[in-house]
Amino acid sequence: MLITVAVPTHNRPQLLREALTSVAAQTHPEWEVVVVDDGSTPPVLESMLRELLGERFILVRHDQAQGIAAAKNAGVTSARGEIVLHLDDDDLLTDTALTKIASAYAHHPDLECLFVNVEPFGTYAPGTAANQSHALSRLLGRAQGMVDNGVVFFNSKLFVALLKSVPMAMQRPAARKTLWDKVGLLRKGSYMPEPEWAMKTALLTQPALLLDPVSQFRVDGQNYVSQTAQKEKHLLAAVDIRTTLLAWIAANPAFARRAREVKHSLADVYFDQAYHQQRSGNGSAAWRPLFASFVTHPQWRSLRFAVRLLLPSIKRPKTD
Repeated sequence: MLITVAVPTHNRPQLLREALTSVAAQTHPEWEVVVVDDGSTPPVLESMLRELLGERFILVRHDQAQGIAAAKNAGVTSARGEIVLHLDDDDLLTDTALTKIASAYAHHPDLECLFVNVEPFGTYAPGTAANQSHALSRLLGRAQGMVDNGVVFFNSKLFVALLKSVPMAMQRPAARKTLWDKVGLLRKGSYMPEPEWAMKTALLTQPALLLDPVSQFRVDGQNYVSQTAQKEKHLLAAVDIRTTLLAWIAANPAFARRAREVKHSLADVYFDQAYHQQRSGNGSAAWRPLFASFVTHPQWRSLRFAVRLLLPSIKRPKTD
């Protein structure tokens, strides 16, 4: 089984070298690498790739940076392997990663998408590891998948679980190239294209998860959660994903019954936006997302929160 490792990169030559070295060390014998140089200056050199990978690579160049979705999509379309796995240029694979992926597909030939578990490394690895472990445990509890030799097989409950949260492990697909044709490529312009693709995949097939953390991702201070502006971008992206899913479902009537679940999730995200604005001291900006939440899916908590927003503006009567 030929596995393509698609590596998008932009101006990180030393990190790229580390990532490619981890691919070259794989115990699985059948692999190739597609390096997508997304407008690096200077550009990635074929001589460096040949030094690390021999002739087992394809180099795709973008003259100007087109973003992560476009770069990953180029990796998929250029892949010759039966399975395509993305590897960010600052991340690594364990040396048995492709062997374990190939084994899962060999034992389950009907499988179309295998997500792979992740392990953080770097400055903030301990805290990130705890957060990711908690997020994945919650998802597994909600999705109620069946475990078989270290692989979790999901059913239709996975989609609703992903609407709640998409842990990092569910953003690392090693998928058949034929599934990419079915689900489609990553949406350009999406701030979080990988979670959106995972949700859509859960609608169109029954994916699995390799519990062994074979993908290692670097965490050295780029976490958006502690940054207010990045948190706001995250919430806006969550709205964008769900409105895009609703439009896709409207165009695919076979999935019409899932629209209600997406609307409920969209209402929750709007509510989170309102709460974030209020907590950030901008109560007036909380009204618009709160109204959107109530219109999308009326809930008592929206009315209770509206009262909380009104109370500070209600002056108490003067007493003598």
